[in-house]
Amino acid sequence: MKPFLRRLLLFLPVALVGYVLLLCLFGDLGWVRTAVTRMGEEGHLNSRVKDIRHYHNVDILFLGSSHCYRTFDTRFFAAHGYTSFNLGSSNQTPVQTYVLLSRYLDSLNPKQVIFEVHPDIMRNDGVESAVNLLCNTPLTPQATRMAFSLHNMKVFNTWLYAVYSQKVCHRLERFHEDTLIRAYRYIPGGFCEVDTNEFVRKRYPPTTLTIAPRQLRALRQCIQLFRDRHIPYTLVEIQDAYQLRRSFTNHPWFEQQMSALGPYHYQILPMVDTVHFFNSNHLDKPGIQLYNQHLLAYLDAHPITPSPQNPKEP
Repeated sequence: MKPFLRRLLLFLPVALVGYVLLLCLFGDLGWVRTAVTRMGEEGHLNSRVKDIRHYHNVDILFLGSSHCYRTFDTRFFAAHGYTSFNLGSSNQTPVQTYVLLSRYLDSLNPKQVIFEVHPDIMRNDGVESAVNLLCNTPLTPQATRMAFSLHNMKVFNTWLYAVYSQKVCHRLERFHEDTLIRAYRYIPGGFCEVDTNEFVRKRYPPTTLTIAPRQLRALRQCIQLFRDRHIPYTLVEIQDAYQLRRSFTNHPWFEQQMSALGPYHYQILPMVDTVHFFNSNHLDKPGIQLYNQHLLAYLDAHPITPSPQNPKEP
């Protein structure tokens, strides 16, 4: 037994070193990419974070998931006198939002924040967004803490590959992301434009909404960053298509939870699924135009006021 244990203890360091080397050397190959992902993807986070250096002291900072970067068109708000930046990313949960804010909030220095919250995002484990962030943004201590806090092997593998890719090979700084990836076009300022429509009407099973404790804690941390800097914020939920929306059996409960954290805005607009939606939970161009007009009217009707010191507990 003792010789076996001795050989095992000798083998483990070799195995670990070999595992890391193989991951670093072959992590960008397709057959390995279940562990990591490549730089550049249709959400254009790589382009977005490189674009930030051109934006300071903006009127509005938009935060959230793909509902955010595919809805809040910075060109629309610029045409109405608002400078803005959209810092959304694919499946971005508050855990990843906090990492991004820790690095970029003071540089952007917004006059107010629109923070998109969606029931699916608030119950999400954050793994997909973490992988996206680690591959497409500079590795920071906050990002490293986030990666280890998720206790997920896919995220840990991606972090290992990001260390090698960024710190050893310096690939991130040399990488240039295409403006158009499939049907998704990056617009300077953070918006992502889609010209196609994929809406298919279907039924969804009844769903009882929940909020992951990890996401609730992270959302409170983000809010505290705004309060510490006296930045007014509004939590905004964008409506889904009718069939998806009606599948949520306890949406009023979700509204109460969000309202307890500060200003929260959710309103059902007169939209037609086949006209205003790209798919069940993303708007298309007519829907984006209609929603942004509504949000602009809401902002004009609600002047900026300083945030109170502490978020209310739900």
